[in-house]
Amino acid sequence: MSQTTESTDSTTARWLTVLAALGSAATTLLLVAVPVIELLDTEFAALVALPLGLLAGLAALIGVAFNFANLHPVRRRAVVAFAAFGPAVLAVLGLAYVNVGRSLFTVEVAVGAGLAATAAVYVALGATGGEPGL
Repeated sequence: MSQTTESTDSTTARWLTVLAALGSAATTLLLVAVPVIELLDTEFAALVALPLGLLAGLAALIGVAFNFANLHPVRRRAVVAFAAFGPAVLAVLGLAYVNVGRSLFTVEVAVGAGLAATAAVYVALGATGGEPGL
């Protein structure tokens, strides 16, 4: 019975590492590319900002993937909460793109939903405390 529990905990921790790494990459991409696009006052700002965002996202992906298991549980909780922001924003913007409430799902609403998702994940992981891998 102990072997099965350890295997399940290891698999859960592995999936949590993958999801945290991918979410952190998406969040970092957004948090780098969007301000650079807004700060550059040229027509083709995205040609500079997107590669920078992709490079920063790749660095975040590699950093989280290799170091997630060695982090203190409080820091892991913060990383998982940070990783929730990007996918939540992209999901809301995706809904707006496919015309599901286009007038309702603005960029401001997407950022608010991302911040709410980040706070909800942080609080939820603090309330459970006994999550495998955290």
